[in-house]
Amino acid sequence: MSEALEIQEICDKFLQEAGFNLNNLRNQVQLMYWSEQHFITQGLLEILPFGEILSNIHFYSYVDYSKLISKVNQTLLYWRLSGIVQYNGTPVNQLSLFYNETFLWHCSVPSYREEIRLQIQLGHRVRFLSRFLLSQTEIEVEFNEIRLQTNFNNDFQFIYTNSNTYQYKFANLR
Repeated sequence: MSEALEIQEICDKFLQEAGFNLNNLRNQVQLMYWSEQHFITQGLLEILPFGEILSNIHFYSYVDYSKLISKVNQTLLYWRLSGIVQYNGTPVNQLSLFYNETFLWHCSVPSYREEIRLQIQLGHRVRFLSRFLLSQTEIEVEFNEIRLQTNFNNDFQFIYTNSNTYQYKFANLR
């Protein structure tokens, strides 16, 4: 057995024993992804609130990224130890996740319709996570806001606006 293969087996065993449960993004129909690889740690996927309607309190607690950092570090460690590489043989260095808008408008929003309407009418902002980027140097989370638009019949419909991106550079986090 070659030394490289033996080292890889040791790394794989370590990852398994350390509880690195992986999720195959190909099985996540509500998410679209852009990356050379399609695995993410289950812990990171669980902490990303895709499909959830975020009240002010939930939103502000989420953008206090301390919970996110440990899950991101697990994923970065997994990438490094597992030896996952891009098509050209260089290490994987980036992952972008996007919430499928069909699921947002046909699954998430209808189930929270009255709560969203009430929160907006009370003057609260209602947001949802639309994009997550992880690279070797930074994390970006992008949120859109849901608003009410009334038409001439005084009926309302939901629209989304105001994409705000929050960026966290790893150099600032250490």
